[in-house]
Amino acid sequence: MSRAGKFIPGGGSKGSGDNAPGARRTGPIRAPEPGTSPTDPAPPKKSLLKGSSLNKPVAKNQQLPIMLMSAAVLMLLMGVSVYYYAIVPARQEVAEMEKERDAALAAQKKAQDELAAQQVAETKEKAALHATLIVDSKPSGATVTIGEVQKPTPATFDSLDPGKVKLTIHADGYEDYQQEVAVTTDQPTNLGTIELTEQTGDLSLTSPQSDVAYTLTGPDGYSHDGQVPDKLEKLPVGDYQLIATQHDWKLAPIPITIHDKDSLQKEIKFPYASLTITSEPSGATVRNGHTILGVTPLTLTNLMPGTMKLSLDLPPYTLTRFDVALPNFGNITKDVAMQRDKDFIAACGMPMVWIPEGGYWAAKYLMRQADFEKVAGYNPSNFRGPNRPVEQISWDSAVAFCEKLTDYESRAGKLPAGYHYTLPTESQWSDFSADADIDQAAMSRSGSLTSTKDVGASEPNKYGLYDTLGDVWEWCLDTYDDKGNHSLRGGSWLSSTENFPGPDARNGGAPNYMDRFTGFRVVLVPQ
Repeated sequence: MSRAGKFIPGGGSKGSGDNAPGARRTGPIRAPEPGTSPTDPAPPKKSLLKGSSLNKPVAKNQQLPIMLMSAAVLMLLMGVSVYYYAIVPARQEVAEMEKERDAALAAQKKAQDELAAQQVAETKEKAALHATLIVDSKPSGATVTIGEVQKPTPATFDSLDPGKVKLTIHADGYEDYQQEVAVTTDQPTNLGTIELTEQTGDLSLTSPQSDVAYTLTGPDGYSHDGQVPDKLEKLPVGDYQLIATQHDWKLAPIPITIHDKDSLQKEIKFPYASLTITSEPSGATVRNGHTILGVTPLTLTNLMPGTMKLSLDLPPYTLTRFDVALPNFGNITKDVAMQRDKDFIAACGMPMVWIPEGGYWAAKYLMRQADFEKVAGYNPSNFRGPNRPVEQISWDSAVAFCEKLTDYESRAGKLPAGYHYTLPTESQWSDFSADADIDQAAMSRSGSLTSTKDVGASEPNKYGLYDTLGDVWEWCLDTYDDKGNHSLRGGSWLSSTENFPGPDARNGGAPNYMDRFTGFRVVLVPQ
C-alpha cells in the first residue's frame, strides 16, 4: 500500500516537499487531494460575508432596536455574572454560618442536659442523705420555722438532717404552735393540717343611760349589733370600733383594742347636759320651737349638747326668745326677767299683743272656742274643743262677733279708749304674720292631718303670735275680687305644698261662705 496520504505528526524526510533542505516543518504533512498535484497552490478562500446581508450597511430605522437589543443582552449577561460571582458565594457563606450555629446550639444543649442530669443525680444523692417534713395549717399562710429556715404553710422541708427537729408555727391573732418531731431518710414525715388556736378576749359593755344600742366592727370583717348592757366573749384579738346610738343621737366611733385573754369593760356614756330655767314671775311656758317643754321653774335633763332655741311666754308679758349653748356634760342655769309693755288679757280671756309698728293689738291666738262661746253664747265649730280654733263660720258672722266683742269688753272695762275689735286687713295680716315658720305650721305639708289642732301648735313668731300659718284660714276685711268675695289668708290644716305653696298664698269666699277649714283672728285698732 502506498504511504501517500498517511498522517505523520510532526514528521518528514529529506528532499520531500517544497521546503528548503534542513528547514523544520511547522505543520502536519497532509496528502494531496485526489486529482491535484502536490505542488498546486491552494484555492482561494471565499469570504463568508460576501453576497450576505450582514455585509450590507444597517438601515437607520433599524439602528435603535438593534442598540436596545444589544443593551438588554448586555444587562442579562451582567445579571448572570452578579448571580454566579456574588449571590451564589454569599448563600454558600450563610449556609456555612448556619451550619456552625446549629453545631454550637447542639453542643450547648448537650452540655445543659449533662448538667441537669448531674444535678438530678446530686439531688438524689443528697435526698438519700436528708430527711423531708411536710406540714400545713389552718388557717394557711402561717409561718413555719425549723432552725433558721422559715416557710409559709403549706410547707415542705426537704433538707433536714435525720433526727429530732423542733418546729414553730406562727400566725397573727393565733397562739404559737410548737412541736418536736423525729424525721428519717426512709420516707417523708407528713404532719397533716394543724389547726391553730385563735387568740381571743372578752368585752363587757355598760351604760348609765337606757335605750343604748351599739354596732361593733373589727378584724376580718367582724360586725355585731346589740343593746347595752352586753357581754361579748371570745372576740378575736385586734382593733375594733364601737358606734353607740340612743334614739337619734349617734356618738363618734369609740376605738377598742382586744388583747389575748383580755376581760375588758367599757362604759358608754352619752355626754348629756342639763338646763334649769327660772322666770320672774314664774309660770311662763317654755317652748323649743313649737314643742312645749313645761313651765318655769323648769329643769331639763338628758339634753343633747348643742344650741337650743327657746321661748318663754306668759301673757300679758312680752314673749321672750333666747338661745342656750349646752356643752358636753354641762349643767346650765338660765334666769329670765319677763318684760311687760302694752300687752293685756281681754275680758273674754284672749291675750292681746301690741304690734308697735302698726299701733294696734292683735290676738295672740286664733279665736278659741272657749272665748267665742263666752261672748257669743254658741259654738258653730265642727271640731270641738275649748282651745281649738273656731271654724265653720262665715265672714258676716265673724264681723258680727267683733262688734259684740267690742261691746263685751267695753262693759267689762277692758276696752282701751278709742279702739274697737274687728277683722284685720290683708296688709295688717301680712305685718303681724311676720317670720312665721311654715315648716312648723299645723298643715298637711309634711304629713296628712285630719282635723284642727289646739291653738299654739306652731312656734310663736317674733311678736309672740301663734298659728298665723295653718290650722284654719283667717278672714280679712278686704275684698278678694270684684264679685264681693272676701280675702282669706294663712292656709289651714288641710293645706299642702300643692295647694299652699307659701305664706303669700291667698284665697277668697262669699260673705256667707263657711266650712271646717275657715276661722278668724281679731285685732284691736283705732276707731
